[in-house]
Amino acid sequence: MQTVKRFGTIAASVAIAGALLGSGATAHANAGENVTSVYGMKCSGSAYSYWVYSFSLLSNNNENVGVRDGCSDGNGVYSLYDRVNDHGLRLDDTNGYGTTVYSGNSTSNYVQKVTGCLNIYLTPDQCGPDDRPGDGR
Repeated sequence: MQTVKRFGTIAASVAIAGALLGSGATAHANAGENVTSVYGMKCSGSAYSYWVYSFSLLSNNNENVGVRDGCSDGNGVYSLYDRVNDHGLRLDDTNGYGTTVYSGNSTSNYVQKVTGCLNIYLTPDQCGPDDRPGDGR
């Protein structure tokens, strides 16, 4: 009888410990999805292409941002982006058509928002919509 009682107490303790460990929300070490922003559609005299493509990919755990210049119009492109602990960051690609520039990687400070923009000399810059995790884009 005492063995059964002790087994029951141990089993109850294990069940409670399991419930306590499993009750917390799972912490994500990334945004949980691709985060992308594009602007523009067709460059003069070229096939359909985005002028600027800004992205942070889930396949890389949203550790960095990339920005690609998709048009040979002479304008630079950039990405405005936020990380979990840093907001209002900017990554420029001034290398010209067909190039991509990447930010540094961070596993603990992942990317959670990007906005792709054209850097147009002496005029207001033009930007695509921003993308954030869970916004349905």
